[in-house]
Amino acid sequence: MTALLARPAAPAALGVLAALSLLTACSPAGPRGARPSGGAGVPVGIGDDVGPLGPTVAVGLEVGARAVTVDGDGLLQLSAGGRADEMVRPPCMAGVSGGSVELRCTGDARPTAEAGGLRLRARPGHALRVGERSYDGEIVLLAGEGGLTVINSIALETYLLGVVPHEIGVRPAGEIEAVKAQAIAARTYAVAHRGRRRSLGFDYWGDTNDQVYRGLEGQDSVAARAIRETSGQVLTYDGRPIQAYYHSTCGGRTAGIDEVWRRGPLPYLRSISDLREDGRAWCEASSRYRWSERWDWSELGAILERTVGLDGGDALRGLRVRGRTRSGRVAELEIQADGGDRVVFGDSVRWALRRGNGAILNSARIDEIREGVDAGGRRWVEVSGGGWGHGIGMCQVGAMARARFGQDYRRILGAYYPGTELQRLY
Repeated sequence: MTALLARPAAPAALGVLAALSLLTACSPAGPRGARPSGGAGVPVGIGDDVGPLGPTVAVGLEVGARAVTVDGDGLLQLSAGGRADEMVRPPCMAGVSGGSVELRCTGDARPTAEAGGLRLRARPGHALRVGERSYDGEIVLLAGEGGLTVINSIALETYLLGVVPHEIGVRPAGEIEAVKAQAIAARTYAVAHRGRRRSLGFDYWGDTNDQVYRGLEGQDSVAARAIRETSGQVLTYDGRPIQAYYHSTCGGRTAGIDEVWRRGPLPYLRSISDLREDGRAWCEASSRYRWSERWDWSELGAILERTVGLDGGDALRGLRVRGRTRSGRVAELEIQADGGDRVVFGDSVRWALRRGNGAILNSARIDEIREGVDAGGRRWVEVSGGGWGHGIGMCQVGAMARARFGQDYRRILGAYYPGTELQRLY
């Protein structure tokens, strides 16, 4: 889901709300917090542009692209600012020139240029393609400082069809209650974070910086049913949509948000035990419920040289857990080194102790650090721990096991987000 390290900023020429109001007849969302929650009101983050499939959201597909190809079946509808819509024949090549988006489609004598951005829509029942991936809704093209910003503008419920199966995986019908819980968590995250990337021109990234979104790719019937049967439902606390973080595997206990990131505590994102009555963890079936990672000493030194600025790959002297959080995760990891020690805090440990293939460490729950020498005389260090992901909120593998055990989505969500309530927004 969410990544700790932000992608490089490449501000778009227009914020998403301004751009979409310019390109369409729809009014932009009103000020956040303008409506009270409860009853027929709309809580913070929704605004006024709510249709049967929820509000329109804008997903950032690319920022700073030099050129993009937009394709589709048959003619596409092109809209640009106050100009009359026209039909164009794909494929269309888009780029940025002189602060304007330039679009040249098949058969065009000259490109269409627009400083405010362009919008392309396929015929009803047909998809748009950007590169190798297909999308519903509209493709919005904006001119940013670093190149082209490519956005998929789409109804929230349709957006979820491209998110849920990629966040929890394609699950069997027997686990649909877990998929429903995932659909509500993903919808709630989207509502609470709408406009989060406003400076870039959209609401969310379509990757782990927010939620993984792949358009029409990999859409699944169980996920579609789960989304349909929970349509419009979000989790609230004190009438407002919550920060519905989730992760793969908690390892037996979730983490409080204030343990992982430097944020204040939230009552519904506190550390909870995720053990069954028999003492076994709900997520014990995960391949990363317990894990270990080993490095050659020089290999880890070179990794730490890149990730925390160690003074040379041979400077490493050892690793020491200097403090733990309430859930048993690392609060402070001391990297002992010639030339000065380094201290890494909380979930940042995962980015410091990258694995040999470049991937981040599974989790910050480190149970043991061992050192040794192999038969060839090579020194090594091994880290053992449990869980996969930041550990905050819903444990997805735990939710699947709970669903197989007969728990419905309400009970699953209540376990991982204590004190919250379900509210239907539309």
